[in-house]
Amino acid sequence: RHIECPRGPFENKSQEKRAAQALLARRLSELERGAGNNASRKVTFAEVCDRYLSSKVNLRPSTRRGYESLVHLYLAPYFGAWRIQDVSSMAIERFRSDLQHGIPKPISDAIEQRRHRSKVALASARKKQAEGRKQIGLRTINKCLTLLTMILNYASRHRWVDWNPASHVEKLREPRRTSDAPLDSNVLSGAEARLLLEAASTAKRDRSGALISTNYRLIFSVAVFTGLRAGEILALQWGDIDWASRQIHVRRTWKDGTYHDPKTKASTRRVDMPTFLVHQLREWRLACPKGDEDLVFPNLEGSHLSHANLLQRGFYPALRRAGLRRIRFHDLRHTFASLMLAAGEDVVRVSRLLGHASPTITLNVYSHMLPREHYRSTDRLANMVFGNNLETSQSQDTIAACEAEEISLSDQALRMVARDGIEPSTRGFSVRCSTN
Repeated sequence: RHIECPRGPFENKSQEKRAAQALLARRLSELERGAGNNASRKVTFAEVCDRYLSSKVNLRPSTRRGYESLVHLYLAPYFGAWRIQDVSSMAIERFRSDLQHGIPKPISDAIEQRRHRSKVALASARKKQAEGRKQIGLRTINKCLTLLTMILNYASRHRWVDWNPASHVEKLREPRRTSDAPLDSNVLSGAEARLLLEAASTAKRDRSGALISTNYRLIFSVAVFTGLRAGEILALQWGDIDWASRQIHVRRTWKDGTYHDPKTKASTRRVDMPTFLVHQLREWRLACPKGDEDLVFPNLEGSHLSHANLLQRGFYPALRRAGLRRIRFHDLRHTFASLMLAAGEDVVRVSRLLGHASPTITLNVYSHMLPREHYRSTDRLANMVFGNNLETSQSQDTIAACEAEEISLSDQALRMVARDGIEPSTRGFSVRCSTN
């Protein structure tokens, strides 16, 4: 039995009795929905987070680590001791505002504790502190809100809360991509990609004929001309290459010391190779170190090449020798997509080569890379509707008007200055219209 009294003050017994009846009706309604038991009242947010993470049995290891990091660094330090029913929309909005304007003390303490447990995290923290980065990024805040929504949906399904208060909280709007966006500045042009490949080191042997260097140039060529991810390249086996059709079959990816399925269903794909790359791969197969897994790009012992060694020994030195800015290895994938679209390749085709789940993803990321030489498309549309008579009649009318008034282009520009206040870019030029 649980005795609960309505909160007053009340003017008389009758008013108190009506409030008690209303409270009883509300509690009975909660019992019918399964949300009024004592156990649900005592569940904390931290317990719900642990149960939610335990229930996600099909998460990829990298996704699980991302969720756990967001919970342990941001959500649990802020809401951990709260009852799950006390997490309201207003509290979530206050959480969003606190993250946007700084780092709250509970979260700051959690970050410091985690830094002391990890030397790598501590070095990264010192670097960020030296750079003056003391705020949390908008993308991280939105990730926290997304995960918070999923956790509260889980709580709602188990009747620990009546509804999801995070479903009505708006996310922060990230700035629109401009010409100075990181994607634009990190994409290599065709000439820069050639400089990178020329500066990359090829496989070398000592006097005894033993291999002493990895063929980094060929790895970069595969990334630039196929758009494969780093993990997909490191997981390539010689059986994945179809020499007859000149294609690479992407079947797996290598990450965190183990094989994984490709990122999405569409990532299991076939990617075309240029002819020169096929010839280089055939030559490399003869010199490639042999191993049990028959890898295309192994280390000198024939085992898996470390991603850190790929960057520190191959990629970053090649960028320095080529005189290029420091970019990520993943930006070679963006370079492939950008150059393909600039060459006029169809967006759907590029999306399939990249392994995107939908061409919409490709358009959202690379729409600003599409060629802009389509300013005559409206004229072609008008010709389709009206036929050639439209263009002929307009050109004849223009010629007649020019012959009648003999208006030079410089006079027209000066009239625009007087009328609209536009300053012409050139002066003193005159072209007379004629029928020739």
